[in-house]
Amino acid sequence: MKHLLIVFVLISSINLKAQSEAENFYLSAPEISWKKVYETTKTKQELIDYFKASGLFWSTETIADTMFCKLKPQHVDETKTGVAGVPAIVNKTSFKGLVRIELKDKKYRIIFKNIILVGDGEILKKGEEQSFELNFLTKEFTEYRPGFLKKPNSIYNTTFSELFEIKTKAKDEW
Repeated sequence: MKHLLIVFVLISSINLKAQSEAENFYLSAPEISWKKVYETTKTKQELIDYFKASGLFWSTETIADTMFCKLKPQHVDETKTGVAGVPAIVNKTSFKGLVRIELKDKKYRIIFKNIILVGDGEILKKGEEQSFELNFLTKEFTEYRPGFLKKPNSIYNTTFSELFEIKTKAKDEW
């Protein structure tokens, strides 16, 4: 009986971990965040200069080894993600939010929070804003909706990964 209880607890905790983390998305009810660590050849100062000049952000503030940024509205690239089986809200809205960039030499971590979907007139009225959580979490904001785990999480993961990856001139020249 004791062993059965231990197995049950382990399986429950594994299931909760799988529910709370999906393709760099982390659910800490009631909020979804996206986190990823990138390797780079750049120094901290080069990273700061790159992100300030990137044009991705409305504003940036650097405190110690961390940048705090407000992301400008961005769109999912349908040519990379496709449209088959994808909820319209993914391709017919843009997204914005707050980005924290933790800097180290040769490495940086992106933490993207307060993700907001912004309407462009098709699904949501032009300029209307809705939280990511409202669209992709259950009513209780305690778990992902099943539809999010099918396609949107991998589409947004691909989009966010490419968005925050440092593009080198060599890549751009090809």
